[in-house]
Amino acid sequence: MNTNSLVFEIMRGKWLMNFANVAEYEKLANKYISGEFVGQPLDRVAFRASYDNGNVGGGRMAGTTEEKVVGYLMMTGPMSTYGDMCTYGADDYLYALRKLNDNDKVSAIVIEIDGPGGAVAAINAFIEFKSEKRKPIVVLANDCYSLHYWIACLLADHVMAKGNISSGFGSLGATCILLDAREAMAKEGLKVMIINAPGSELKNQAMQDFYAGKDEEFKKRLKAELKPIRDAFVADVKSAFTEIASDPRIFAADNFTADEALAFKMIHSIGNEKKAFELARALGELQQAS
Repeated sequence: MNTNSLVFEIMRGKWLMNFANVAEYEKLANKYISGEFVGQPLDRVAFRASYDNGNVGGGRMAGTTEEKVVGYLMMTGPMSTYGDMCTYGADDYLYALRKLNDNDKVSAIVIEIDGPGGAVAAINAFIEFKSEKRKPIVVLANDCYSLHYWIACLLADHVMAKGNISSGFGSLGATCILLDAREAMAKEGLKVMIINAPGSELKNQAMQDFYAGKDEEFKKRLKAELKPIRDAFVADVKSAFTEIASDPRIFAADNFTADEALAFKMIHSIGNEKKAFELARALGELQQAS
């Protein structure tokens, strides 16, 4: 069966997403679910092949004549847990990272990030890779919000903003996109019944509350589910950036320019692609020499 993974993630509902994007993704969710949206097909087979057989990702500065090279991976757009014909997923990126990690000619890795965040479940792939990581990683980031910033904090030895004009960081929070169709259903004379087996009274309790019109109870349950996700995110940020500023806006999920993020010690530097590859190569050489 062909399943659209992004539709699945939308239906699952929990997101690590830049708050400024939530309204647009609600519109996107409606289009996907109603069948109105057709995405641009992606060649996931070719993407994975760019890391097979000793390939290092096709970065413009990755391939050199040196004995050791810097691997390259680009992450753009919202991230789902699983890739499909229209989306690269965390499973695709995990595949690429493992190939680079196991490639003897790769001394270090540059991950270029330009994304607003993505599905909560996608972070598991990068937590898994962190325990396997053997090589220095430099993250070069334009937009680096929410899930993408969490990935940077988990994996990077150095986080570098790609210039200071358009790049941004932050949105350290978890959210839930909910499509509330109750009023529309009522106008159509439709209603939802939830019937649980005896002894399963708490099954689907949040949705029982939702369809019973108990909005406060419903929100309370969802917030309780989101809180440990947000707490884990914050803990990993503080572990990666031990001198991060105490400004309350940071952990209230505000967004920051590159200059602000650098001042708040949320990133390490501001640079460009050339500097990112030079730094990655230097970190790789240091590791080999130690």
